[in-house]
Amino acid sequence: MWTTCPGGACGALRSQTPGMGFRQGSIAYSRFAVSGSAPSVADGGLYESLHDHRIRPDGAGNGTESVSGWITGRHVFDTEFGYGSCGFGMSLAVAMRVDTAKVPADIRRAYRAMAEDEARGPATADGEQRRLSRNERLQAKEHAERRCMDEISAGMWRRVKHVPVLWDIPGATLFAPASSDALSKELRSLCEAAFEVRIDRLGAAGLAAKLLDAEGRGGELEDIRPDAFTARPSGQARDDGEGEKPMGDGRPEVPWCAHEPLDFLGNLFLLWLWWRSSEHRGEIETPGETVHVMIDRVLDMTCAWGIGGSQNLRGDGPASSAEARKALQAGKWPRRCGLVVVASGQQWMLSLQGESLAVSGLVIPQPEEPDEHERAAIERRVDSMLTFDRTLVAMYRTFLDERLGRRWSATSNAMRDWIARAGAPRAAAMAGAAGA
Repeated sequence: MWTTCPGGACGALRSQTPGMGFRQGSIAYSRFAVSGSAPSVADGGLYESLHDHRIRPDGAGNGTESVSGWITGRHVFDTEFGYGSCGFGMSLAVAMRVDTAKVPADIRRAYRAMAEDEARGPATADGEQRRLSRNERLQAKEHAERRCMDEISAGMWRRVKHVPVLWDIPGATLFAPASSDALSKELRSLCEAAFEVRIDRLGAAGLAAKLLDAEGRGGELEDIRPDAFTARPSGQARDDGEGEKPMGDGRPEVPWCAHEPLDFLGNLFLLWLWWRSSEHRGEIETPGETVHVMIDRVLDMTCAWGIGGSQNLRGDGPASSAEARKALQAGKWPRRCGLVVVASGQQWMLSLQGESLAVSGLVIPQPEEPDEHERAAIERRVDSMLTFDRTLVAMYRTFLDERLGRRWSATSNAMRDWIARAGAPRAAAMAGAAGA
C-alpha cells in the first residue's frame, strides 16, 4: 500500500498574507486607476457581484493550478458580503484570495514510483523485480495522479494568498499590495469579471500622465528627460560587457526605468523631497496646505548612470549620513525612502518606492482615545489612509508643476549645488537656526 508523510508534513495548507492591511496593522499598496462602468456607490448590486465571484477553492488543482475570487477581507474564509462587513463610507474594503494547488514534481514522481513498485509485487530471492508492461506503467501513473488529486481535495499542497483591496469609489482609484505582474494580472481579471471595470497600475509615469491629462497638459511629458545633477562617473556600465556606453547627451540612463522611461520622475520626486527636507525644512506647499516631510529609517540608492551600483542605508537620519552624501556626489539616486509626513493634523510613517510610487509600512496615527467599536476603528483607518494618499498625490503634483515649469532651471541648479556640497545638512540647519 501507499505510504503517507508523517503527520501530513509534506502537504499542509500554507497561507501567504501581506497583513490585514486596511483593517489593522501597517498598510502596503500600489495604486490602480479604475475606468469603465464603475458604480457611483457601494450598493446591493456590487455586493451581489462580489458574491457571484467569491473564491471557490475546489477549483484549484482540479484542471487548473490556481483560482482567485473575492473574500470580505476579515479572514480567508469569509464570503458574507454586505455593507456591514466591507462597506466603509464611500469605500469598499475587501480582499482577493488566490489559491494555488500544485504537488511538487519530486513528490509526484515518488507516488508514481511507489505505485509501480506495488504493481511489480515482491522481489525474487535474487532481488530482481519483473518488468512492467506499458499498460501497467500507465495505470501506475493514473494511480499517482488520483492520489495527488485526492490530497489536493483534502486541502494538501494548497497555498493561499490574501491580498487586501480598498476601492475608493468616488476617487475611481483602487489600492492593493499587488506590485508584481502576476498579482496585478489576477486582480485585473477579477475586477473585469466582477464589476466590468478596467484597472491600470499607476507608477510614477502613469500617475503623472493622469494628473496632467486631467488638466489638458499631457503633451508636456513628451520631451522630458532625466536631469544630470553630477558628471557621469568613470567606469563601465554594469549591464554592458562591451565597454563604456557612449556619453549621448550627457544625461543619466536610469537603467531600472528601461521598461517605462518616464518612471524616473518618481525617483526624481524622492530626490526633490530629500532636497526640500535638507534645504527648506521639509516644507512642501501644496494647493490645499503646507506639508512637512522628513526622510528617516530607510534610504536605498542606485547609480542613475548604471555604473556605480547600489547601497542600502538603515537607521535614524540616513539622509544626513556621510555615506548618503557621498552617494549623491557619485551619481546615485534614491530608489526607496522612509518618510515621515505631517499634514491635516496627522503624522504618517512609511516607505515609498520611487519608480512605482508603491507605499509599504504605512503606519496610521493612533487616536488619543481608543475607538469604541471595531467598525469605527476601521473607518478611521480608511479615512486616514485616503487622506495620506491625497496628500502624497498633492505633493507629487506640486513637484510635477515645478519640474515642468519655468522655475525648474533655478531649482535644478540649486539641487546641483546642494549635491556638490554633499548636502551639507549641518550647515543648512545652522543657517536656518541663525535666521530664526
